Amino acid sequence: MKSLLTPQKTLSSWWYGLLAGLRREQGQEFESLPLALARLDHQGAIQQLNKGWEELTGYSAQECLYRAQASFVHPEDQPLWKQTLVRLAKAPLGAWEQMQLRFLTPGGERRWVEVRIRHYSRGFIVSLGDTTLQVQEQQALAASHRSLCNLLDSLPAMVYRCRNNRHWTMEYVSQGCVDLTGYRPDQLINSQVVTFNSLIHPEDRDRVWTEVQQSLQASRPVYLDYRLITAQGTIRTVHERASGIFSDNGDVLGVEGIIFVSPAPR
Repeated sequence: MKSLLTPQKTLSSWWYGLLAGLRREQGQEFESLPLALARLDHQGAIQQLNKGWEELTGYSAQECLYRAQASFVHPEDQPLWKQTLVRLAKAPLGAWEQMQLRFLTPGGERRWVEVRIRHYSRGFIVSLGDTTLQVQEQQALAASHRSLCNLLDSLPAMVYRCRNNRHWTMEYVSQGCVDLTGYRPDQLINSQVVTFNSLIHPEDRDRVWTEVQQSLQASRPVYLDYRLITAQGTIRTVHERASGIFSDNGDVLGVEGIIFVSPAPR
């Protein structure tokens, strides 16, 4: 009767063939994923990478293999990368971190990349996602915001945005509040030192609240004259122009406007 047992040599050949097939299959999956991927050794040198890596960095596989990944990172970001590797190397297997770094292409172009790195038995697995456009949009928005803030701060008036509550809790206040009230923006925002309502003359507070609420309910602009008590204790008559901030369903989200010293009557 023929033995049902497979000879050891044949079994070994079959087993190693299976493993080789699995490795080829994993390599194909690794290659085809729509991400820049790399496997690093414990020192951070690149052992394997996919086409996505070449497309993102602009370097060919031959130029990258067995080089430290840090060599492709912007010099100013290299300390952060190296510190992360050291920290993760001491962490349990499976630990991972995420960060945003700048990579440099062969032509010197800078690309912002979201990096995720995971510690595994043979070193690290890294994925890279190009976030250059998002970062540039954020930077442009921040620059626009700074420009707008500089413009508002140059006005001889206090521009503000506040919640619609009895304290008139300030969420934004321009630098003009210093000349108007004697308080800095950081002292007024979120009522850190005083509430804006406490600066309104006691005899005017209820009227200001009532008139603002009536204007908001009617969805019309607010025009007010009332007295403020400054940080120095002086009384100043001011004029306010404001409007409500509404949600899509008409709920009042807040109030924004401008306050300046009322011109002296002629």
